[in-house]
Amino acid sequence: MRTSRWRLLLALLVPFVLLVAACGDDKSDDSSGASGSGSGTTPASDTTIRIVPQDFPESVTLSQVYAQFLESKGFKVEVQDASGFREIVYPALEDDKADLIIDYTGSAATYLDETGTPSADPKETYTRLEESIGDKPIQALEYSPAEDKNALVALKSFADENSLTTISDLKPIESEVVFGGSAQCLEREDCLLGYQNPDIYGLSFKDVKTLEYGPPLAAGLKSDDLQVAQYQTTAAEIESGDFVVLEDDKGMLSADNIVPVIRTDIVEEFGSDLTDALNELSSKLTTEDLISWNARTDIDKDDPVDVATEWLESKNLVS
Repeated sequence: MRTSRWRLLLALLVPFVLLVAACGDDKSDDSSGASGSGSGTTPASDTTIRIVPQDFPESVTLSQVYAQFLESKGFKVEVQDASGFREIVYPALEDDKADLIIDYTGSAATYLDETGTPSADPKETYTRLEESIGDKPIQALEYSPAEDKNALVALKSFADENSLTTISDLKPIESEVVFGGSAQCLEREDCLLGYQNPDIYGLSFKDVKTLEYGPPLAAGLKSDDLQVAQYQTTAAEIESGDFVVLEDDKGMLSADNIVPVIRTDIVEEFGSDLTDALNELSSKLTTEDLISWNARTDIDKDDPVDVATEWLESKNLVS
């Protein structure tokens, strides 16, 4: 009689135990893909992440590299059209019209807080960037070892002819030098205003010309319409030997490492699935990569989408 009762009890309990176990398995499966812990293969949200590049080729290529990498991780991504620089991009982030920009630490910090002191040290510059963000609804993720600093650039032939190696070397010939820069440069202390500042370089150029940032500045140097231009240390023409960077002997120009700047609510929505992916990619970029990309987009006129795809595939970062 006792044995019969135990058999009856077991018969009643077994279906209940199996039901509980099945429910437990379902919960475990859901959390592995949507916990935001970074351990799953499915992002915690299906919201489209809107990346906005600045209007020059390197920024467009960087945006494509990050976008395609995120897509390979299962995120939905949209790369918006490049239509301007930080005065367009950051208001878009703050007004929830974009979610992510791949920026540069020093330049971003200067835009967000012009009162800060530039530093050539990447860590100090990153701290300055974090402080400049303040209570804005955005945050900076980990910065990359890849760097593209602002630089005062001249044709190598012009530099050799005038024995120019530093920016200060321009002083004796300043009345012969036409300076070129973007419209944004003409209003920045770490650009034209700094070169003209008597407490820094105190240069009085023969003329100042405003050109679109990127290839037009390079063309101005090559045509001798400009003798110096505010350009970038990753310019393809520097690698080719056509241009030289004049040493910033007064320490006016800041470190400028690649850094994703993202809306805080997007980070909260996706959790570490997103930030881990972005930080992973940032850690793999090098300055040499930037130079190579710029050679392809600026000189060979390759599409940034193709340049991004081929680089990611060559590094086995997408399948």
